[in-house]
Amino acid sequence: MLDIRIQNTKSRIQNGLLELLKQKPLNDITTKDIIESAEASRKTFYTYYKDKRDLLMEIEGAIITDLQEALKEDRKCLTQHSSFPDKEEIFRLSQESFAHTVQVCSDYREVSRILLSPNSDINLLTRIKRTTYSEFMHRGKLLFYFNSQHPSTNVHPSPIPVDYLFEIYTGTLTNIIVHWVRSDNRISTSALREIMGYAQTHSPVELIYLTNFDEQADPNQPSHHFNS
Repeated sequence: MLDIRIQNTKSRIQNGLLELLKQKPLNDITTKDIIESAEASRKTFYTYYKDKRDLLMEIEGAIITDLQEALKEDRKCLTQHSSFPDKEEIFRLSQESFAHTVQVCSDYREVSRILLSPNSDINLLTRIKRTTYSEFMHRGKLLFYFNSQHPSTNVHPSPIPVDYLFEIYTGTLTNIIVHWVRSDNRISTSALREIMGYAQTHSPVELIYLTNFDEQADPNQPSHHFNS
């Protein structure tokens, strides 16, 4: 574990970069800017980081590491099932299978919003998608395995190739997470888990019917039906 003084120093330097990213693009930020923003010395900066991208990678790395651990922890509730869960069970499980993940997203939301802004680079978005894609592939395989064992699902085989099915499943859940992080619409974490549950158990067409557009001034915002 890092000495508390080192942690505080690194946090100050990291916050210095984040504050600058609120104002201008990463390419326009110099090491000198970061040092001044963090109120640190040049020697202190280079004690811990090679350059601004090394600093950025450390900030992003902490987010990705915690996200990976949360995703693995949340997967445990799915591995406890030996038979096919129906729609209602999958929806119920979403409250457990996304609990740690959503909490991590909430913990890092403000930092992630800065790093996912046009002023930063696409690296974090790429890493989030790669991380969640890998995890949701594991989950998808579990659900699709259970599905293949369920006799009623073998009557009408899906015309969708498995790789496309995985893309739809993982892409949908990943995009929901990224949209929530970026969005100004402050729905709760429980509402986010509920939305992810609906996304797992309903088709896009069904989701349209579930959404009450009359209650919303802006159809681009999530329905109050999903809010808590």
